[in-house]
Amino acid sequence: MNASSNPAVFLLAALATATVVVLLGKAQPQLSTARTPPPGNAINRELIFLDPAHGGADAGSNLGGQTLEKDVTLAFAARLGTALTSAGFTVLSSRDSDLPALLTADQRAEIANRAHPVACIVLHATATGSGVHLYTSTLQPSELKAPDSQYDAPAFAPTPWDNAQAAFVTQSHALAASLTAALAKSDLPALSGDAPLRPLDSLACPAVAIELAPLLVGGADPTPVIDAGYQQRVATVVAAALRAHQDQANAAANPSRGPTS
Repeated sequence: MNASSNPAVFLLAALATATVVVLLGKAQPQLSTARTPPPGNAINRELIFLDPAHGGADAGSNLGGQTLEKDVTLAFAARLGTALTSAGFTVLSSRDSDLPALLTADQRAEIANRAHPVACIVLHATATGSGVHLYTSTLQPSELKAPDSQYDAPAFAPTPWDNAQAAFVTQSHALAASLTAALAKSDLPALSGDAPLRPLDSLACPAVAIELAPLLVGGADPTPVIDAGYQQRVATVVAAALRAHQDQANAAANPSRGPTS
């Protein structure tokens, strides 16, 4: 499925495309330092960044036959983007087609970090295991004072590019826990853990990698990751869980207003 055929999915496609064109027109940037957002660059509480892994010459894993990971992540991103849009979010993606020139992990992280999304979701797929695998960064939480809420910008300070996620690891764990619980409640097997998946460590936002694996339930034939119905089911649950997680955060940040509708 080509995500670019559904323009409603990527409401910030123009912004993403402009950023990508600028990046591809330059030599690969030597990004050794990230900076946490200064005051005035507050987190966009309704923006979700999606990163369908691989693309172009990087096909990712071969998932059997002619099924390539780069195609599965792109198709899943389109379905998840639509579900997130329906849930009231704005969606920015690192790619909405199979770009001929692959963006580096640093370039993908830079697109996200410039936009200050409230959550970053990196998408992968595998032919092994069952259900949905969720991963957070292996980094330990930094000693930098965390924001009072996920909407406040952390203190402005130079941060090693590969350590940017450290200030958000605790929030990432909370987000992963919410997604894992929602998937399990919907009878979708879900496992969570930490993994050194790029660009997780360089993302300056709550970040979770979601990896689709074949669905094995009750001795039935496994449902492959390319199955549209399976992808849609996971996308619907994840979008609803992100909405509920965000509404709880909104209520905590603005107790006098109560949950958003």
